[in-house]
Amino acid sequence: MANWPASPNLIGKSIPRLDGLLKASGKAKYPSDVRPEGTLFGVMLYSPYAHARVKSIDLSPAETMPGVKAAIAIAKAGTPLRYQGDDIAAVAAETEEQARDAIRAIKVEYEVLPHVVTEHQAMAEGAPEVFKGSNIRNNSRKGRSQTKGNPEEAMSKADVTIEGTYSLPVITHVCLEPHGLTAKWEGPDKLTVWASTQAVQVVAGELADALDIPVANVTVLTDYMGGGFGSKFSADVWGRTAAELAQKAGKPVKLFLDRAQEHLAAGNRPSAAGKIKLGATRDGKLVALIATTHGTGGARGGSLFPLPYVYDVAASARTHNEVFVNCGGARAMRAPGHPQACALMEAAMDDLADKLGIDPLEFRLKNLAPGDFHTPIYEGEVRQGAELIGWREKRKPRGQNGGGPVRHGLGMALHQWGGGGTQDKKVSCTINPDGSVELKAATQDIGTGARTILAVIAAEVLGLRPTDIISNIGNSSFPPGQPSGGSTTSPSMAPPCLDAVTRARDAMFKKVAPTVQAAAEDLELRNGQLYVEGEPIMGWKEACRKLGMASISETGSAADGLASVGVGGCQFAEVTVDIETGVVRVKKIVAIQDSGLIIDRLTWESQVYGGVIMGLNYGLFEERIMDPETGVMLNPDLEFYKLAGASDIPEIVVRAYDPPDQKARGVIGVGEPPTISTAAAIANAVTNAIGVRVPEWPMTPRNVLNALATASKEGKA
Repeated sequence: MANWPASPNLIGKSIPRLDGLLKASGKAKYPSDVRPEGTLFGVMLYSPYAHARVKSIDLSPAETMPGVKAAIAIAKAGTPLRYQGDDIAAVAAETEEQARDAIRAIKVEYEVLPHVVTEHQAMAEGAPEVFKGSNIRNNSRKGRSQTKGNPEEAMSKADVTIEGTYSLPVITHVCLEPHGLTAKWEGPDKLTVWASTQAVQVVAGELADALDIPVANVTVLTDYMGGGFGSKFSADVWGRTAAELAQKAGKPVKLFLDRAQEHLAAGNRPSAAGKIKLGATRDGKLVALIATTHGTGGARGGSLFPLPYVYDVAASARTHNEVFVNCGGARAMRAPGHPQACALMEAAMDDLADKLGIDPLEFRLKNLAPGDFHTPIYEGEVRQGAELIGWREKRKPRGQNGGGPVRHGLGMALHQWGGGGTQDKKVSCTINPDGSVELKAATQDIGTGARTILAVIAAEVLGLRPTDIISNIGNSSFPPGQPSGGSTTSPSMAPPCLDAVTRARDAMFKKVAPTVQAAAEDLELRNGQLYVEGEPIMGWKEACRKLGMASISETGSAADGLASVGVGGCQFAEVTVDIETGVVRVKKIVAIQDSGLIIDRLTWESQVYGGVIMGLNYGLFEERIMDPETGVMLNPDLEFYKLAGASDIPEIVVRAYDPPDQKARGVIGVGEPPTISTAAAIANAVTNAIGVRVPEWPMTPRNVLNALATASKEGKA
């Protein structure tokens, strides 16, 4: 069985991305860039109303317009439309402008129905019950209660308690490359698509089922893709529709969502709100948590999140309500449920530490679960992060950060994630007589560096450079690969890659050994050379020529011990807050992350930086704003849906929690965890700066000033 090398030459080092220059120069072709000859442009017609029923639909005015080659009705008479952005019809035309003109010409008669688009509106007394079904009352469905121990009794015995209400809004995915694909029929039952997807084989299977053709006849290609974060695992309505339009028109069809529909229909992170009561002994040991929470995943639900989070609470009770609203449905988004759980729990932890008069850092360490493998990881990470942020020197108790309008604060938060991989994925490795080496796997590189990681492993085993390896992925016809989600790509694909390349190397040694009068076990590959008993005898290409006319090809599988599951991390934030304007500036973030064996430190660091920036957006800017009266989203764009600009990015210090024994855990994955605790750490830093809790995210001027005004009215500020 292949094992990770004890003294690697490449693994764990900083290796530039194989596709870095292509991306930086604009030569990399994303699915939305692909235009086969004769490509038509597809455009979707979607609902302008939050809730309506289609009374009638007439495509004929669109079908007779110039340039229009195909039109398809997705909805029909009687179809309910559950949110602004719900799918109605699609048109394919020679130009995008012609397609948009045709969409406007489609005649749809609507019956406009009552709507609820915010949780407050949906749960209000007398609200129209627009969502009905099993266990749904007043547009809400109560989840199963979760109880551990006797929390009411434990809370009554607590020396100190706090009760707080905290909330986070719905945010949307805002993928830089919108959802969609380009479909081209190669024959009556053979289809090629270029899809912006996190799962080439899942999309192939979905299209095969929808179009009733063999899955072997569907090829999904994703050489590069511009962001997914959990929302691009499916072909979706628009992908299936593009294939149907292409079939009907007899030409390739490119159909990608426009920016507004991307916000409305392509997925979101659910909201979260909670009333949390937390109790502890006077020396700072948690004894009880009682929480009532709710959230909305839109028209589909899906807002549950774990609570308690990270910390050891002896007794707890939690009830959760799923609130349904007339908005697009939730989809997985970078560590589903964890950013919400982290923010709510960490706010309550900070508030209780303040009431106890205990340093919140020490309070957290005191309440880690004894015996949990995460605990020593957290302890090491917290010490490392505290030193880098200057916690001991800079932090002052809440609200004691000097006079003047600009206040300074520090905050922190801990997070956890599963990661890990599956053992049913494959990688093939082919060594050719000309010295070229090709890897193949039906996974995809969504920006995390998967292509480079596989090449690093192959180069390590074969004694080559990563640039010597052809890392061929993003094709559904290749050996079964992992969908890119859950931080599972690297731990799923690295072990079979190691196995495949090791098998190919050993097969090469068996074939070459007789030609150099040596035993296969005496051969070794290092620095582009073939060694016999420690002595270099020829270069790599010369050795490969001894294979004759036949290539060597081996397929590898995963093996136990090469990957594992479960990581922890912590983040610290330093902020300034202007209490006159409410403007928050993040000055510095320190992110300490555990992730087991790191294959490529450069792409690992890039993932942590990217995760922190996503968390920064969640903490400071992002929120979907719905108009309760009209039921429409007020900011489905990139002008009023705020994201961080270059001037908003603070100093970000990234460190791996990387003691020697961590490498023995194998590869785990790092895509999700670094984005979890950023928003929580920022909010705690803001609260530390101004002396009062800002209970609503994001930390906008409005929410900061509202918190200050409320505290002033209550005599707390």
